[in-house]
Amino acid sequence: MKRYKNSVPMDEVFCEIFDTEEKLKEYLSYAFDEYLQDGNFNVFYRSLEMVIKARYTMKGFAKKVDLSKMGLYNIVKGKKEPKITTLAKILKELDLTLKIA
Repeated sequence: MKRYKNSVPMDEVFCEIFDTEEKLKEYLSYAFDEYLQDGNFNVFYRSLEMVIKARYTMKGFAKKVDLSKMGLYNIVKGKKEPKITTLAKILKELDLTLKIA
């Protein structure tokens, strides 16, 4: 990937802004609420990707949740919808829960 002079990679900026567990949880919660309102699950999946990248490598995280790296990428890129059991594994590994209110 080409890097431009005076530019900062998005992952670095994200990690600076969302530098605590609480902020990461709020960010993902907001993305899920957006999905509930507009039905676009891709925003939630991309947010999930950013939270994973803030804590792990994609390859390392995929191994932790018993997915292939490509399988995890297919989920966060919106190419494949995960089963609820897969989503539950991902959230559990991130120490997150889904609540129904």
